[in-house]
Amino acid sequence: MNKKLLWVQTGGTFACKKTENGLAPATDEKFTAEIINTFTKGKAVNITPALLMDKDSTEMDIEDIRKISSFVNENIKKYDGVIITHGTDTMAYTAALLCVMLENTPIPVILTGSQLPYYAKESDARKNFEDSITAALCEELKTICVVFNGKIYHGLDCYKADSVSFDAFSAYNEILGEINKDKVFINDSGRIKIGEYRYNSDIKEKVALIKLTPTFDENVIDYYVEKRVSGFVIEGYGTGGIPVRVIEKLKKAKEKGIESVVITQCRHGGTNTALYEVGNNVKQAGIIDGGKLGAEGAIAEICRRQISE
Repeated sequence: MNKKLLWVQTGGTFACKKTENGLAPATDEKFTAEIINTFTKGKAVNITPALLMDKDSTEMDIEDIRKISSFVNENIKKYDGVIITHGTDTMAYTAALLCVMLENTPIPVILTGSQLPYYAKESDARKNFEDSITAALCEELKTICVVFNGKIYHGLDCYKADSVSFDAFSAYNEILGEINKDKVFINDSGRIKIGEYRYNSDIKEKVALIKLTPTFDENVIDYYVEKRVSGFVIEGYGTGGIPVRVIEKLKKAKEKGIESVVITQCRHGGTNTALYEVGNNVKQAGIIDGGKLGAEGAIAEICRRQISE
């Protein structure tokens, strides 16, 4: 029996064509049919396409991500895997939030895209889509992943690292796996959570991401509090240092039920607030140590904590 995959189309460079104003997503039936015919020929797989939206991922907002999660949830028991083609610029943010909204997926949910449009000469779109089919058919890969340039990234552990290279994504920690010769190799299966599937659509998504600099005015935090922000992700220094003047503002925010997570501005290594006195000040203020999370994962973590509350 043929395996069944759902292909959720959202636009992005993968589906772009040239216009007078530059590249723009232009998904149509001919484009979709050609891809399906190309990648299912001779394979025991059926792909069902669904054009959910057709936009540059720069325009992706929380309502779009909620729409994606809702659609996947409605269909998750009907298919053996899901592929979501998505623009690369905000793909890591979408992947992280989907990890929260589609918790413990019973099938692989794969996000992919490309740096060049599908019809461009020497495009990476074909390889990425073919690899995504391989990943979506892997029964051991029951989680949210980004598949790009032969690598598999956990949805909570990736970021766009290069604006032009085909090797566009990197992991804050390590890649989850690789795809080589149509086979999936998982490096650490322990990172794939096993548990009851839950759909969490009602997240408080108004999270402020703040990168600290010596010139940062801590009174900006008061502004966000007045605007009823749901939480803060603070890009601190080194292993998670935050100036006392900023900590005092975050403590007052916490008294109003607004939590904060501190992450590092460094791409690798994560935080360790127990290491320095400035870090211990962070812990004593009740600010969450983000560990090895990046900005994308930390935003999702704030949303996850609000669901549990």
